[in-house]
Amino acid sequence: MGYSMAGEHGSVSDDTAPMVYVRTIVAADIMEQAADAGVKIDEDTILYAIHDEHGQRMAVFSDRDAAFAAARDHGAEPVSVH
Repeated sequence: MGYSMAGEHGSVSDDTAPMVYVRTIVAADIMEQAADAGVKIDEDTILYAIHDEHGQRMAVFSDRDAAFAAARDHGAEPVSVH
């Protein structure tokens, strides 16, 4: 069974999972969005963001393992970026 994803940048349909990138960010980088969502977090906290192949941030997690698990749960293949 292949993976099919349609999005803003076209569509992908093949037998391989799309690659997403997990990288660390500092909470200060997303403080405005967190406050808008009612989330309180120390600005020095290290977080793990999932990005698509175009660099668009898709999700943020407080735990690296959770970020990787979520990516896999959504049919993507996560890769660490430093």
